[in-house]
Amino acid sequence: MQEEKFSDDPQESLRIENEVLKIKLKAQYGDAFQMEMQTDLPPAIENQFLKSMMAFEDEYAHAEYTTVYERLDKPAYKRMEEMEAAEIPAALNKLMELLNEHGLALDFCDGPYPDEIIYRFVTEELFAKEIEKNPIEGMTSNFIYEEFHPNHRADIEKKTHTFLQKWVTRNFNEYSTELSWHCITPGGKKLSREDLIGKMNIFFDAFVQFKDDGYNIDEINFELRDEGEHGMGFAEGMLKFDAVIEDGEVIHYEGPYKLYLQLEHDRWSIFYFVLPGFNW
Repeated sequence: MQEEKFSDDPQESLRIENEVLKIKLKAQYGDAFQMEMQTDLPPAIENQFLKSMMAFEDEYAHAEYTTVYERLDKPAYKRMEEMEAAEIPAALNKLMELLNEHGLALDFCDGPYPDEIIYRFVTEELFAKEIEKNPIEGMTSNFIYEEFHPNHRADIEKKTHTFLQKWVTRNFNEYSTELSWHCITPGGKKLSREDLIGKMNIFFDAFVQFKDDGYNIDEINFELRDEGEHGMGFAEGMLKFDAVIEDGEVIHYEGPYKLYLQLEHDRWSIFYFVLPGFNW
């Protein structure tokens, strides 16, 4: 990018140039570029960042593509059916090292998974994945196994832990994405996440704190439909906690709980629940 001088004052020139760069980025990439810079960011740092962003977007727009296998220089490997069980761990380690050497990384949110499953995934699926032929120097391309093969049981379990931990700490807010945007009351009425949290806060505000809490997860179950794009599931177990009133009195709640979840847009969220002490 050719340097331009907008003012005899270097700092003022940088500020003007930064505004021009922002206009260019928004004009060229539209809604893809939505960013509010920190007002206290030094102009020189902001300028460097904006130029890097411009270079990155330009590189991305004109990128050529290839496959992971070709990026790795087409390494020799055995198909899963040709492997002895004892060979798989070492062969998988070699493939993972090869990925890292070429600026690629395979990450796991859940697991661990058997070596044979990951070896088959790398050689039969990841090798065929299309990626940039000439990556930006110093950048790593990351792949997440669960984006190819969602672990629905683990996801429901994590949502259950998050929900129950937030319950006993009374810590729900508009960013509590384990809750659905639209929940259902026992009477079948739709309730927004915001309204549900408001109802929960009425219950929470009746107490000073919850303490001596504990829970377990006894069962998780789910069903998928529409080729895995949608689904319904639940998690259930036992929950206990002591709710302390302002005068120090303690009310003990203990009993079964059940969380009902739905799968939408590749994400499980809770749309209805039954908890000891809480009335809809």
